[in-house]
Amino acid sequence: MKAWLQQTLTAAALAFVLFTPVQGANAQDLSALTPQQIQQIQKLPRAQQEAIARQFGINLSDLESLMQGTASKGSSQAATPGERTATPKDLESTDQRPLNELSPGELADRLAESDNELKPFGYNLFQGEPSTFAPMTNAPVPANYVLGIGDTLRIQLYGKETRTIDAAIDNEGKIVIENLGPISVAGLRYDEAKALIKSTVRDRMIGMDAAVSMGELRSMQIFVVGEAYKPGAYTVSSLTTMSQALFVSGGVSDIASLRNVQLKRGGETVVTFDLYKLLTEGDASNDVRLQAGDVVFIPTRGAMVSICGEVLRPAIYELLFDETLADALNYAGGLLPTAYRKSVQLQRISDGSRRVQTVDLTAKKVTTPLQGGDEITVLPVARDTVDSVMVVGAAVRPGVYEWREELRINDLLSSVEGALLPITDLTYGIVVRSSDDRRTIKVLQFDVARAIQGSEAANLKLQPRDQLVLFSRYESAKAEENQLSAWLKSEGDRQREERERVLEVYRKQYLQKLITDDSEFSQLLEQATPVRSEELDSQLSSLFAVEDGDQQRPADYYAKFSRHNLLQPILYQLRNQYSATGTLPLVFVDGEVRYPGIYPLVENATAQRAIVAAGGLKESAYLARAEITRTQLRSGEAEAVYLPFSLAEVLQGEETVALQGRDRIQILSIPQWQNTLQVRLEGEVRFPGTYTIRRGETLQGLLDRAGGLTEYAFIGGSIFTRVDLRDAERRRLDELAQQLRREIASNVITDSGTQIAYGEMNQLLSDLTNVDAVGRLIIDLEDVIGKGKRTADIQLKDGDRLFVPTVQNTVSIIGEVQLASSYQYESGVSLEQYIERAGGMRQKADDERIYIVKANGRVVVPERRSWFSSGTTNEVEPGDTIVVPMDTQYMNNIELWTTATQIMYQVGVALAALSGL
Repeated sequence: MKAWLQQTLTAAALAFVLFTPVQGANAQDLSALTPQQIQQIQKLPRAQQEAIARQFGINLSDLESLMQGTASKGSSQAATPGERTATPKDLESTDQRPLNELSPGELADRLAESDNELKPFGYNLFQGEPSTFAPMTNAPVPANYVLGIGDTLRIQLYGKETRTIDAAIDNEGKIVIENLGPISVAGLRYDEAKALIKSTVRDRMIGMDAAVSMGELRSMQIFVVGEAYKPGAYTVSSLTTMSQALFVSGGVSDIASLRNVQLKRGGETVVTFDLYKLLTEGDASNDVRLQAGDVVFIPTRGAMVSICGEVLRPAIYELLFDETLADALNYAGGLLPTAYRKSVQLQRISDGSRRVQTVDLTAKKVTTPLQGGDEITVLPVARDTVDSVMVVGAAVRPGVYEWREELRINDLLSSVEGALLPITDLTYGIVVRSSDDRRTIKVLQFDVARAIQGSEAANLKLQPRDQLVLFSRYESAKAEENQLSAWLKSEGDRQREERERVLEVYRKQYLQKLITDDSEFSQLLEQATPVRSEELDSQLSSLFAVEDGDQQRPADYYAKFSRHNLLQPILYQLRNQYSATGTLPLVFVDGEVRYPGIYPLVENATAQRAIVAAGGLKESAYLARAEITRTQLRSGEAEAVYLPFSLAEVLQGEETVALQGRDRIQILSIPQWQNTLQVRLEGEVRFPGTYTIRRGETLQGLLDRAGGLTEYAFIGGSIFTRVDLRDAERRRLDELAQQLRREIASNVITDSGTQIAYGEMNQLLSDLTNVDAVGRLIIDLEDVIGKGKRTADIQLKDGDRLFVPTVQNTVSIIGEVQLASSYQYESGVSLEQYIERAGGMRQKADDERIYIVKANGRVVVPERRSWFSSGTTNEVEPGDTIVVPMDTQYMNNIELWTTATQIMYQVGVALAALSGL
């Protein structure tokens, strides 16, 4: 109803513009007409066009030129002769907005709809809605065209005179030619009318001949009804066919039939048009021309079946009652090369249940009938290739290769340089071989370099579906960095700061590069110090630069094909195929190997092969003895058995130790083997620096190696720090912070204690956790080196540091004193006198908790005594620090008197109450 009302109002507005007298109108007013109004003018008879031109005060030729110019500037919706007369349908029915104008949710819905939802076939042919009628004046007229009232014939007379006549067929079906009279042509075919006019001119006009062509075509009214997008009556050209009528009406609705479009004339069905033949075969034989009063009827669609999967056009198709599965697949464009033809699934609703039928398309003739609601799924063939092998991992050209008889590893890996990446581990590769039913796998191990060289034992013969896995020499960038960091600590560079700076540069650059040879880095560190920063950075840059052409490789390139990454899916499959005895085809290699971990139990597994799989031995491996822990089942119970063996004999091939599933190989470390220990001596030492020591060495022995102390050494103020103490101190600070958090949270919940703002509490805890741990060990260095007490000596550890300061002759005072400062030490001056020299204590000072921090770090609390008494028990010494703490329970006079007044008031109230009893 809304669409009909809109069309009616538009027609009324156009009639008002065209036929209302205009005062002072001109060509400029005419240029303001819309393209639709111009099209209405163009379809009017020539006499009416002349009348409109006079209405606007111009001649007909000016009107025609203005109409052509305005039409060329019109929108794409303006229909010109020969163009399609439809505009895009409303966005409410089909959202055609660009993707960049959609919200994220709308975009997701659009993509999901496009990817997953099947759409009915053929309906996208009608993407527009009707705009207006455009007469096809330039269309070629067929010879069998039947002339009727309203058609115009253009007759060109030539001979003794030349003139052109536009003869319109009047209501009596005749045309009038000057000096010739009327000729009846209505009902004749176009070729018959041409022959009649030519013969009449020759016979009745001596010396004249005629050339006849088609002028303007007549308009006629037809009806498009049924499931049309906009059913109704339409004025169309006399050359309009059934398909053109569908376009004029905007196409069909969502439930319209495309297989049974009917042309009704005089109450009878003249022809049935199957649009599928037009769309799939280009057959338009039933697309007949319409006549005035014809009715194009579009019924509702018939049985619909869906076809998805490996077909060219997955969609929903309408089928006729006698069509089969072969016809449906033909409409879908046929099968793709990836379709599995032996098993096509046909789901059908029968007797209230959904049933599945399997159809073999390889049969000679497929005549499976279909019914409405059928769902056809064409499955793809298996992705796994047959008669092929695969190369996986650190190869130049990984992928699938053809298998053939007598195919071996070196047929796929022709050379180290041409087939392997620079990072490939040449000592370890595996072949993963599937069983015939692909339910289980077994693993074969080989030496990559020897296989390429053609060694009979390593160059394995391959079978179909084998996977050749090649590994990287590097496990991960982080692991290599940690390994190098530990190695640097053992080398003993001359200055700790220089070593830390080298490591910092290394950490930044290792993210994109790789150290290829540790010996190069060792030579760099052994160079004479100090090394200038610019020079060292340049050397490190050249060392870490590992380039591939002009591009540097990222760090993950080296760990991409690591054992960890490539073995995980293999180990997962092996874990799920253990035998009935509970034996897993896995072994564990632990201890002094480069990459300890779990590895597959290969065929003919030995301890030597397992060690090669783990990357080989470390330098600290003990060759005289190793051990295998094996789990055996005896009487239904598991029992651990230990099998020692000589690692040296195994590596040299003198002994073969076979492995079983679940075996654990333990490679022991050389007794007393460890990285060399480093201790740093600083300050007033005769030869300060970083010293490499052996295990068990003491501080006195190291000081003797360093030449002892200088004459300016302040032994009592020595500072000795230890790494493990610093770590323990850091842990205690963290534990204290956690404990404080719990106590504060408990106080907040129970509403007890002093209320502290959350920001202040958080800042307090943050300051506490940010305190640097020192790790200081209080020692009496004088007892160590002076008296030679064995109990006072210290056994050194890695990372220990001793700082011996220069002689100090000062005493410092800090805390709640008037002026915290340091003073020259004077013999005989007491603690109280030093405090008086600092201006005395403040009002908030706690005079009962004063303590002294001695130069060697010990804390001494003075004994309580008279202020003016004398004694030597708490005598202050050079380098000491006097600390006067704050009284945390201090209360000023105002608060004190306020509290006292409140107490006295409450006591008075209580006494008054008692006296009134």
